[in-house]
Amino acid sequence: MKIVVFAPHPDDEIYGAGGSILKWMEEGHDVHIVYVTDNRALVTWGKKNNQIILEEAKEYIDLSEEEIGVIGLKEAKSVARAFCFPDSNVHLFKFHDQDAMNQIHNGVKLSKDIIEDADRIVIPSDNNNHPDHQATHTIAKNAAIELNLANTEFYVYAIYNVMKAPMEMQKKERITDYRLEVYEIMKLYKTQLLFKDTRLGWQTLTRKRSERFGVFSLKDAGKFYNF
Repeated sequence: MKIVVFAPHPDDEIYGAGGSILKWMEEGHDVHIVYVTDNRALVTWGKKNNQIILEEAKEYIDLSEEEIGVIGLKEAKSVARAFCFPDSNVHLFKFHDQDAMNQIHNGVKLSKDIIEDADRIVIPSDNNNHPDHQATHTIAKNAAIELNLANTEFYVYAIYNVMKAPMEMQKKERITDYRLEVYEIMKLYKTQLLFKDTRLGWQTLTRKRSERFGVFSLKDAGKFYNF
C-alpha cells in the first residue's frame, strides 16, 4: 500500500501520525512524507506570542526568518531519516511558513505526481483555524479531486480542531509500541522544542496509546466537518 502523509510544518507528522508512520513502515507499506512549509516564522511567532523558552533559544533568537527556514528544512530531513523514509519518499514543497494559503495552485500541482497512485492519503482536518493546516488540507484534497482518486482512502488527523466524524468513520491506530521511538525522534526538532506548548506536548508522547483519524473517501468531500 502506498501511503502519503502531509505535514503542514515540520513536526506535524509527529503529532498527527508519528506512531502510525512507524507502524505502517513496519507493516511494509510504501510510506511518503510531504513537508509543505519551512517553519521560517517559528521564532518570530514564538516571540510575539510569548512562547519562546529564552534559555533554550540563545543560538536561534537573533537569526533571520530565512535562516530559521533553512534550519527547519534541515531538521525535517533529519527526522525523515530517523523515521527511515527513503530519500525518494521525502518531498519538500519549501513554501514559506504562514504563506501556504497563497500557494494552493502550486501545492496542487506538486501534489498530483506524488499522490496519483496513493492508496491512502493522510492530511490535517478541514475547518482548521491554522491557515497552513487548512491550506494543506485544501491542497491535498483538491489534487485528489482533480485526479479523481475515487478508490483512495483519506485519513484525517485533527491537531488544532476536534474530530467530528461519526464513530463508524473513525479509526484508532494503536501505537503503544512506537511512542518512545516517536518521543526520541521529536528531539531532532530542536527549534520546535523552543516553544513552551510544544515542549509540553512532547512530554505527552510517552503516554500516547493511539492516534485517531477520520476515514473518508472522495465522495465524502464537503459533507463532513473534518473533510
